[in-house]
Amino acid sequence: MTNSPCISIITISFNNEADIEPTLQSVALQDYPNIEYIVVDGASTDGTLEIIDRYRNVIDKVISESDDGMYEAINKGIKIARGEIIGLIHAGDRLYSSNIVSCIAEQFDTQDIEAIYGHSVHVDSNDHVVRVNRSPTFSRGVIRRGWMPSHQSIYMKKSLIDQNGDYRTDLGGNGDYEFFIRHFYKFPIRVVRLNEFVIRFALGGSSTTSYHRIFHRQKIHADCWRLNGLSPPALLIPLKLARKVPQFIRGFMRRAGLARNAH
Repeated sequence: MTNSPCISIITISFNNEADIEPTLQSVALQDYPNIEYIVVDGASTDGTLEIIDRYRNVIDKVISESDDGMYEAINKGIKIARGEIIGLIHAGDRLYSSNIVSCIAEQFDTQDIEAIYGHSVHVDSNDHVVRVNRSPTFSRGVIRRGWMPSHQSIYMKKSLIDQNGDYRTDLGGNGDYEFFIRHFYKFPIRVVRLNEFVIRFALGGSSTTSYHRIFHRQKIHADCWRLNGLSPPALLIPLKLARKVPQFIRGFMRRAGLARNAH
């Protein structure tokens, strides 16, 4: 690698004593030499901060103060980041392998791109794979057909965020979808798929709980298009829901050991 761009990785947390340590470990184990690690905590009242303190040797900046939710916390991290590239990993989730940040950096180093995304797996509390989200090659058309990568598999230039805006904080738990539509569909973007798994995503986070509310969430996703002056695709809700079916099938095949390529 001829260049080692600084990659800022942001972890947000609030009362994550039970699950933040594997997240911190997954960043600490990366073999890439130029990571800036930022932890933004929402003034936790359990043992989260004590665990964070144990990893101060790999954490560059820690903020611990009350906030108005996860997207305000992410925005705080972006604001203080010095890295050329920004990525997220929330408390409870893990980077998939110890060399994944090196793989990401190599793509930015060798291609004229502004963003990258990859695959992800969703695991339960026993670390058993439940869903396998394999992302397709990028096109604006596939977004209109209901696709969105796992948000934490996205790494992008900070300059792009500065240009097109950070996360809205007024959309409940749907700010990541609006951010994705704005950055990947509304405006032109130079983006490639990294054909690697980036994240092990823990079921139980804010974007994976309350499946009984999923239909309501999809309606809000349609509103995210309108907020950007865009017409939501026809059949957006069933298309998005249908995309989850093969993810669960791949998860089942992975658990059953039937699919070599589902890892």
